[in-house]
Amino acid sequence: MSRRQGLIAVGLGLLLGGMAGCGVTTQDTAQPLPSGAIPVTEPTPSPSPSARESTIYFVSGRGLEPVSEAINDRTAQGVLAALAAGPPMERQADLRTLINDPLDGTPMLVVTSASESGQVVLARTEAFTLLPANDQVLLVGQVVSSLDDIGLGSVVITDPNGVPIPLALPDGRVLEGPATAADYAALIAVPLASTSPDGGQQADKES
Repeated sequence: MSRRQGLIAVGLGLLLGGMAGCGVTTQDTAQPLPSGAIPVTEPTPSPSPSARESTIYFVSGRGLEPVSEAINDRTAQGVLAALAAGPPMERQADLRTLINDPLDGTPMLVVTSASESGQVVLARTEAFTLLPANDQVLLVGQVVSSLDDIGLGSVVITDPNGVPIPLALPDGRVLEGPATAADYAALIAVPLASTSPDGGQQADKES
């Protein structure tokens, strides 16, 4: 052993001896800490739900069907998020939403502003223009009718540059101004669409 190694060994021995003299014990193996030695972080409790029932509309066959859902965020953004989430699990076989881009799943209508007077401005994406004409009518009707239930009764849809676009109505006319739920009331199925025995949709008979 070299002189340097000998000095290190002596110093280490003195250190351990001093710790033992001060009442500090050393252990060869790790020992579990006693219960309560480390405070346990309790999981954050979920906030109490403040959601309110709202009527939102999903596509059923060639029309729209109202569905009552609890929506926590009763704003234009909250309603569009509920539409993007799709119908309830138990209704996904017969109801669908059109707001999501079929390629990447992003919403094709995005809220840009909402005024206290009840008017909402939505910007369309390019994917909106690729929808078949009938699906465009159903999508606009789905959104306008759902927003009307929370008091946002006037809807303007713009192109990506902020210019309002004309909207096709269920009867084939073109609407140049803001859209309202009344403009798309003809799409709402009454009575609700029934399901055929083979699982397909049967169109409601008009009286």
